[in-house]
Amino acid sequence: MSIKTKEEYDNLIERIKNLISRYENNVFHYNNYQVYLTNGDKLSFSFTEKSIPHLLGVRLDYLRATDLFKSQDAYDLLKEFLENSYSVYRKVQEGYMSFPSLFSDHIELKLKSFESLIYYFDPNDIEFVCKYDKSKTFQLGLDKNYPCNYFIAKKDNNGNLFLLGLIRSGNEFMPMSNIVFPNDEYQFSSLKGMLMNQILTFSNSILIENLVKPLSSKRYLSLQSKLDKIRTLKKYGEHIKGVALDVSSDYQFSVRGYIEKENKINMYKLFAQNFSERIKEHEIFSLEDMDDAMSMDKEMLNMVEMYNNEACKMENGKAHITYSQLLKEYNELVRRVAELDYQLEESKNLVMQYSKKMQTLETENLEYKEFEEEIFDVVSRRKKEH
Repeated sequence: MSIKTKEEYDNLIERIKNLISRYENNVFHYNNYQVYLTNGDKLSFSFTEKSIPHLLGVRLDYLRATDLFKSQDAYDLLKEFLENSYSVYRKVQEGYMSFPSLFSDHIELKLKSFESLIYYFDPNDIEFVCKYDKSKTFQLGLDKNYPCNYFIAKKDNNGNLFLLGLIRSGNEFMPMSNIVFPNDEYQFSSLKGMLMNQILTFSNSILIENLVKPLSSKRYLSLQSKLDKIRTLKKYGEHIKGVALDVSSDYQFSVRGYIEKENKINMYKLFAQNFSERIKEHEIFSLEDMDDAMSMDKEMLNMVEMYNNEACKMENGKAHITYSQLLKEYNELVRRVAELDYQLEESKNLVMQYSKKMQTLETENLEYKEFEEEIFDVVSRRKKEH
């Protein structure tokens, strides 16, 4: 963006002020995002105040170097600049500062993407996620050397690509930058220099939590959307040297789900075979013939119970006693037997306790008898002596 007049400068400052105001007054900027990737990684981050100047395209390092403002905190410095923007304009007019050094070349696009990045994240809108290792491009002598650990890419309806750069901060991540690749003839060539030899993946779900409201919601990517994302990643891999695609975690999850589904189908097949044999022989289908997992299926249990009830009817069609009643009585008897077994064990424990007490009493009684005999002996000897 080229600023030529004070009016253009003032309009830009006003737009930034409005976005700051909306940011401060919108509760959604307190959202915490947990982005689950198909390579098994999880990115947890929120849009804190210190990340806002970078996302708006204002270069604070340049402002700090001017010594015009006192604030050292990034957000406070941004607000101090906006409130005293005329002093910067005057310095530009005097030739001591320049707008290209103060604002990003793509600040127009950065301002347009600001709300989209802060207030809305959905797996469907993420073009790709790059697990970025700067050493892989730095060694190649490329111009860009970004300090970020991850880039989340979003595309707008016009084909402009916005990359939110995240840098690790403890166990979480912090938004570091908002890189813009305009939809023009240079977009792909610029992107190639950044993504060369990097790892690309995508998000299969995002958990959004807001402690202020409070609220929590999780958004998932459909199977068809996953296939579309893989095709997108494949295209990047075909046109950019050294790009690796990592969807290993999601692939393992899909294979595990397929195996579980196949096992369940086989379980139902076995059930159907056993059930049809019982029907053919007019025999009761015992619940012991059912798999433990299948016995949790209420529809299957109802079907078995209905058949068993019919099988218990006499030839004249009148129910003598239904299987359900027999099963109920059986379960009651099982419960009663378990209860009696418990009482029997309790009784055995009491008998053991009483037996131990009896043994103790018998031992004490024997000791008393021995003591009594000793006394009798002493008395008998004394009588003889006198």
